Amino acid sequence: MTLFFTVVTTNYLPFAVSLLDSAKQYHPEFEFCICLADYLSDDEITTNNLMQKYPILQLHELGIEEFDFITQNYNPMQLANCSKVLFARHFLNQKHIDQVIFCDSDTYFFGKLPDTTVNSSAIVISPHFTHPPNIDMKRQELEVLNAGLYNGGFFKLNKSPETDSYIDWLRERSVKECIYDFKRGFYGEQLWLNLVPLYFKNVFIETNAGLNVAYWNLHERQISEKDGTFLVNETTPLCFYHYSGWDYNNPIEISKWSLFTAEVRPDLKQILAQYHTALKQNEYEFYINRQNYYTSKNNTQKKSFFKNLKSKFFKSKI
Repeated sequence: MTLFFTVVTTNYLPFAVSLLDSAKQYHPEFEFCICLADYLSDDEITTNNLMQKYPILQLHELGIEEFDFITQNYNPMQLANCSKVLFARHFLNQKHIDQVIFCDSDTYFFGKLPDTTVNSSAIVISPHFTHPPNIDMKRQELEVLNAGLYNGGFFKLNKSPETDSYIDWLRERSVKECIYDFKRGFYGEQLWLNLVPLYFKNVFIETNAGLNVAYWNLHERQISEKDGTFLVNETTPLCFYHYSGWDYNNPIEISKWSLFTAEVRPDLKQILAQYHTALKQNEYEFYINRQNYYTSKNNTQKKSFFKNLKSKFFKSKI
C-alpha cells in the first residue's frame, strides 16, 4: 500500500487539505495522512469539519528522541522540514505500508504521478530543473548551487534496506541541524540531497517535466491546456505544480522569488486561479494566522536565535 502524506503546522491545514483533495482525485488507491508539526487537542480535531477530512498524525505521537530539541529550538518552517524524515520513518515501520510519497503542502495535483515515480526504485527525488537557463537568468543556477540540486518538497521512499540506510543517514544530519545558513553550507534538509545519488544505489532521479513544476523551472516548462488536460511543453501531462513563494493575497503573481511575472507568463493564470479557489474553500483566511503551539513558546522569532543555535555546532565566532 502507498501512503501519501504532507507535513504542516495548523495554520497551513487549508494547504494540506487542498493538496490531498487534488491528489486523491487522481490516486484514489493511495491512503492519505496529514502530519502535524504542531499540537491540537482531540476535542478540537473532532469538532472541526476540515480536520475530519483526513487522518491527522501529530508530532508528539511519534515518541521520537529529538522531540524536545526540535520543538524548543525551531521556528515553524524548520519544525515542519526536519519532521519529514521522522514521519516517513514512522509510516514505513507499519506492516501494511509498502511505500510513502511526500509532497510539500503548497503543491496541487492536476494529473496522475508517472509510473516511473510510483513503481521504480527505493528512493525517488526530483531535481529543480534539468536544462540550463539563459545566461541572463543564471541566478536560477546560483540558487540551486546554494540551496540544493534536488527539491526537498517531493520524494518517494519504499520499504527496503536501502531506504532504511538513507533515512538513518538523513536523520542524523538534518533533524537536529535543520539550519539555514548559506555561508556555512546549510539549507535545512534539502542540501543534503545532493549526496543521495552518490551514497545510495537504488535511487531514481525523476526528470518527468510534468512533476514539480514551479518558479525555479519555468524557463524550461510552458503550460498549455488541451481537452481539459494541462500539458507541459505541449506533450507531457502536468502532474503537480509547486506554489512555492506564491501569495494568496496577490494570487495573479507567480512567486515572490520568480524571475517571471504574470504578464510574461499568462499560461499560468488558470492554475494560479484554481489554487486560490481551493484554498479559499478550505478556509485559508480562518486558519492562516494560527500560531504554532510549540514555536510560539520559544525564542525562534528573535534574531539572536539562529546565532545561538548555530553556535552549538560551530566553534568560530558568528
